Amino acid sequence: MEILKGTIIMNFESFFKKAMIYLLIIIIVIFAFKLFLNMRRVNKMEERLSSLNKKLETELEKNKQLEHEIKEVKDLEYIEKIAREELGLVKPGEILFIPVEEEEKK
Repeated sequence: MEILKGTIIMNFESFFKKAMIYLLIIIIVIFAFKLFLNMRRVNKMEERLSSLNKKLETELEKNKQLEHEIKEVKDLEYIEKIAREELGLVKPGEILFIPVEEEEKK
């Protein structure tokens, strides 16, 4: 009976050690898989961040250009230039001369 008890206990200890090793391997595999998924997710987020930073730089440059145009539009000399060139307006007392091109003789 004692020998049978000892054998059962040894078999149980051996089984317990093997089960613990298998359980440890399964846990390591799960953690490795989770780590892999998280690394992929971080890479995607870094790519998105890089893309958004480029877009931000582009928008900031457009913003600078628009601010420059706003300053230009508020300038009286610019307004006068546009009024003369694009609208054909003149100051009071000025005479507008429009050059006439001669038609080509056939």
